[in-house]
Amino acid sequence: MPRFFFHINGKFPFRDEVGTELRDDRAAWKEALLLTRDIETWLQPGESWSLDVEAGDRLLYRISITSEEG
Repeated sequence: MPRFFFHINGKFPFRDEVGTELRDDRAAWKEALLLTRDIETWLQPGESWSLDVEAGDRLLYRISITSEEG
């Protein structure tokens, strides 16, 4: 099975050095959605973060969230 890496960028960055073995790109997308539910609890007004999903050196997906104070 391929190995996917989930990197978090923002106030509390995290570089996934181990990765997770998943069936395919679609399974990696579903895992990314689950991770965003955990990450969203850290977001404060005026902040932003992104989650990058990589397979090897290839960026598969990027989920970005930005909050702005009005």
